[in-house]
Amino acid sequence: MKHIFKLTAIAFSSLMAMSFSAHAQDKTAAEPESTAVVGAGVFYAPEYIGAKKNRFGPAIYGEYQNKNGFFASTMRGVGFGTKVDDFSFSAALGYRAGREDSRDSKSLFSSDDLKGMGNISGSATANLQASTTFGPGIKASFNANMALSHRENGNAYTFGLAAPVFQTASDKVEIGGNLTYGDAKYNQTYFGVTPTQSANSGYKAYSIKAGFSQATANVAWTHVIDKNWSVRSAVGVSQVMGDAGDSPLAKKKTNPLLISTVNYAF
Repeated sequence: MKHIFKLTAIAFSSLMAMSFSAHAQDKTAAEPESTAVVGAGVFYAPEYIGAKKNRFGPAIYGEYQNKNGFFASTMRGVGFGTKVDDFSFSAALGYRAGREDSRDSKSLFSSDDLKGMGNISGSATANLQASTTFGPGIKASFNANMALSHRENGNAYTFGLAAPVFQTASDKVEIGGNLTYGDAKYNQTYFGVTPTQSANSGYKAYSIKAGFSQATANVAWTHVIDKNWSVRSAVGVSQVMGDAGDSPLAKKKTNPLLISTVNYAF
């Protein structure tokens, strides 16, 4: 179970631009009673950010939202959210999965190309989010993902935009994009190579400072079957950028992203 949660957390973290959590929040906003959504499907994503190889795996999603603002989510963590006019805010405790230096079918961030780099431990995190909607349903968001344990893993901040381009009673198509900014610790952990790691792995030593490290763009489609069942699919592309793109670990800067889940709301 720990490995499944680890894999799922990474899968959805990598595909956050797909706005699956926004779909659940929109439903909650429209219905004041407490709601729950569970989903299962598949994803296709790189073995790690910047990897040359991709992999398929199971995607598992779940979110409970109480009318008082409490939520428990495989994506957002466990916390509280509130809405003031057109602005939404939330704070939660979550988990950021680590990375393994050999291929492991139970963990998305794992690759034989990382041998000698050592494992990165997972971190308990504080997840802070603020968003607003303006114009014809355009949503702007800011997410802070800050390590509470293994603080050497650093903090990441994501800026996002999403907008609907087509909508009927049963279908909704959205486009979106994200930019991720990592502090110096975050970027060094995931893209840097220390002298010790260099000696063990053969990669050239590489030091990196804070900066934007990743951009994603995507198209997402939600098809509502009935009041309980829906299908959510998204396809996108991830680009390693800035100094992170010059890291010797960034073997492939541009990678495809795909996720599709069948969801049940109750």
